[in-house]
Amino acid sequence: MNPIKWFKWSGEFVYFWGVSIPWRCVSAGLPAIILTSGLLVLTFLAYSDGGSWRRNLLTEQLNDAFETEDFETAELLIRRRIAEGDDSGEMVYKLAVARYQQDQKDEAIGLMRQLAELRQSDEAAMWLVKELYLGRKWTDLDPTGQTEFGRLLKLLSEERPSDLAIKQLYVDYLIASDRFDAAIPYLRELSASQPMRGLQAAALARRIGNEELAVRLANQTLERVDEMFREEPANPALALAVVQNQIFLERHADAIRNLNQAIPRMKTDEHRRVLQQAMGDTIAAWVTLIEQQKNETPMERLKVLKMLQVALEYAPNNPRVLTLVADQVLKTINHDDDKIQALRDALVAGTSPGISHFVRGTAALLDNDPDKATRHLTLAAEHLPNSAAIMNNLAVSIAQREGGDLEHALSLSEQAIAAVSQPSPYFYETRGQILFQMERYLDAIPDLERALPVDELAGKAHETLAVCYEKLDEPELASDHKAAAAKRRLVDAAQ
Repeated sequence: MNPIKWFKWSGEFVYFWGVSIPWRCVSAGLPAIILTSGLLVLTFLAYSDGGSWRRNLLTEQLNDAFETEDFETAELLIRRRIAEGDDSGEMVYKLAVARYQQDQKDEAIGLMRQLAELRQSDEAAMWLVKELYLGRKWTDLDPTGQTEFGRLLKLLSEERPSDLAIKQLYVDYLIASDRFDAAIPYLRELSASQPMRGLQAAALARRIGNEELAVRLANQTLERVDEMFREEPANPALALAVVQNQIFLERHADAIRNLNQAIPRMKTDEHRRVLQQAMGDTIAAWVTLIEQQKNETPMERLKVLKMLQVALEYAPNNPRVLTLVADQVLKTINHDDDKIQALRDALVAGTSPGISHFVRGTAALLDNDPDKATRHLTLAAEHLPNSAAIMNNLAVSIAQREGGDLEHALSLSEQAIAAVSQPSPYFYETRGQILFQMERYLDAIPDLERALPVDELAGKAHETLAVCYEKLDEPELASDHKAAAAKRRLVDAAQ
């Protein structure tokens, strides 16, 4: 039983096998030579290429199992490979895929996360991104999910630096998580193949207060897209790209001039309509900028009305233009300048029936005529059913009518709030007042408090809040709001 003797006997067997072959007589020794050569070749094939012949056979069987979606057999083969010592990231990844396809999802996700955390497989990180996060809204993810999503995208962007799809996903993640300064360098890289990403980077730079960088990025983007547009002057997408950069740089006159030249060059009616809508948006953006300067001279008011008249000629159904027209008409409704009155009336006549009824209904609301206001605003809502401003004002008029349907008014108010991404304090004040009338005092308070920063709404909001807190047995808070309401009335009287 001595193993040394076994080795000795084996060596003697091999030695005597070799010397027994008649090497000098080829014809007699040929069978033995062929057998020996065959054994050597088989040994080489079995133990070459980094693994045994059996391992290569298992690999082929494993590939066949995945191709035929026989995941049970695939798992069995993978576990054999792992038992033999092949616990590489690729093999564990395949095991996780096989387990996931057999509805062992928690175990599979755990394996994938382990591979990603140890950086053993970027395929595992990509799998987690696709299975757990792609197609889901950012707001639907809990903080843990948001953190993991970002970590996976960062890993992938480092492992696959030339993958533009990954880079775009990572940029979107950085923007969604308000990490604008980190997103800007990636956007600048993407702008090499997607020029308008440069304008997006400029917008983020402006949001973080770096105006110098914002202007520089916007100018660089404008140079690139303008050169491309000169090469393709009938391309509506490039025309819009040029205009968007000019609007960002507050070069509205240049943008309008470019659109005016580009519209006749378009080859189809659809392309012309797109640029006509862009003309309306450009004029609306310029009017908004003028309004922010709060210059209330008659000359500026006339200029704004004339600009809107041009905008209506190009884009008579543009929502932004119609909203500004309604706003300007209401602002000048008591203006005694003959030119302004004439232009205002022409604007109302030139708009759609919906906006005309909206203007008349809102004017009636300001004149404390809720019945007339409800009539016109109802007609306006039929023409423009998606207008948040119309729904809000209609809710106000219904609530002010004697015996008005407060439930219907509340429903309209909530629709108006849901219809816009950033509801106006006026919308919240409307809902707060309706809830107050319905004696839902606790529900009314948050909406009324949102109205306090607006001077025009603060006085009435304080008065209503004072009553709400009285009804809720909060005398100190009620007293504070009464005092604030009285102070607001003195300020208004002084003005």
